[in-house]
Amino acid sequence: MTSKERLLAVFHRQPTDRLCWTALVDDATRSAMPAAIRELPMIEFYRHLGCDILCFGNFGLPPETCFVAPCRRVTPDVEVEWQADSDGLQHQRTKTPWGTLTATFRFGHPVKHPVGTLDELRILRNLWRSTRHEPVGGSTESYNRLLGVLGEDGIFAQTLSPSPVQQLLEYDMGLESFYFLEQDDPGAMQELLDVMHRRRCEEYAITAERSPVEVVIPVENTSSNLISPAGYAQYSLPQLRDFVEIMHSGGKVAILHMCGLLKALLPEIKQTGLDGVHALTPPPLGDTPWAEALDLLAEDAVLIGGFAPTVFRNAASSPREIREAISRWATPRVRAGHTILNAGADGTPLPLEHFYAVRDWMEATAN
Repeated sequence: MTSKERLLAVFHRQPTDRLCWTALVDDATRSAMPAAIRELPMIEFYRHLGCDILCFGNFGLPPETCFVAPCRRVTPDVEVEWQADSDGLQHQRTKTPWGTLTATFRFGHPVKHPVGTLDELRILRNLWRSTRHEPVGGSTESYNRLLGVLGEDGIFAQTLSPSPVQQLLEYDMGLESFYFLEQDDPGAMQELLDVMHRRRCEEYAITAERSPVEVVIPVENTSSNLISPAGYAQYSLPQLRDFVEIMHSGGKVAILHMCGLLKALLPEIKQTGLDGVHALTPPPLGDTPWAEALDLLAEDAVLIGGFAPTVFRNAASSPREIREAISRWATPRVRAGHTILNAGADGTPLPLEHFYAVRDWMEATAN
């Protein structure tokens, strides 16, 4: 099988000729590697490793290669200003007809969320009320261009923004403000969540109908240290069930990216009807062993995730230690499942030999 055939077989829950493995890195990961390796375009780096290339959206792709989504979000009468400080902070001011929201970011992550008061919640609600999603062209052309670059070495999976609760928890409110505002005015919070979800469903419907990509992944980053099982059942479960149903109506494979603490949430996550989970993280970095994910999600779930994170992500680990860790991970049950081993290490500088060790193990055990 080619890598493309192997990956598609996993996503469609068909047999493969061997275990499937992919990698996910960024410039920080490659910063400790030889210059010639650091300078490779990302797809060429993956091709150099010999992995089954699974492009996680446009992550790591140069602008000229990026996929063009089939719809865009339109919000009239909004002006966004950015200001950078000498200490690396970036300040964002979003001016709307209902007021201004301000946020501060460091390295792309919010250190001050834009919504922390009821007045700011209402501004955000009005902003979403005025938002719509509309189809745009260019998706098929950009996808065909990507297919030409990938050839038989991999596939592209389209990523989407998170569902409303995760959007608020991660980017718009943060943990404390989300739950404080929910207690202060539950009606206003529910109105915001409802209108956000309606707009997301518009985006999902256009994507399901018009995207040429088979696999669609919202970047949820769900974790039980952000939301309880009861809260997930109340808010996220209905939202993501709609996502899955809409994607299935368009013949898409619906995968959820969830790289947090999942164990306590898996019974609720299963009820979404999802096809699988991307970035399953075992202990001690995460809390979900592969065996328990198979127990709770069922044997036919597509599972994409890592192994022994404190071994693979430790720059001091030897190739032998990495190969031994993969051997412990690759139980008969894991090997028999719809499994993709993700050598994910974005943000962590690692020696090239770590990835070679994964490749060597895969080649040695292929038959």
